[in-house]
Amino acid sequence: NWLLENAHRLAGIPGWIVQGRFDVVTPMESAWRLKAAWPQARFEVVWDAGHASTEPGIVDALVRATDQALKL
Repeated sequence: NWLLENAHRLAGIPGWIVQGRFDVVTPMESAWRLKAAWPQARFEVVWDAGHASTEPGIVDALVRATDQALKL
């Protein structure tokens, strides 16, 4: 729970949480709790993906998040 307990340190820092709907390694509840503790973070669920960063939907979401970060 270290990240959740220290999420207040992320205040003011932009961030993106990309969560695969079928991710069994990091369940949706964990991602949602992080979003609740870090309200400034953008949260996106990829409905046809699991945990792998190589899945097409995850890749797409991560590229969009990176593009958004470059615009800050």
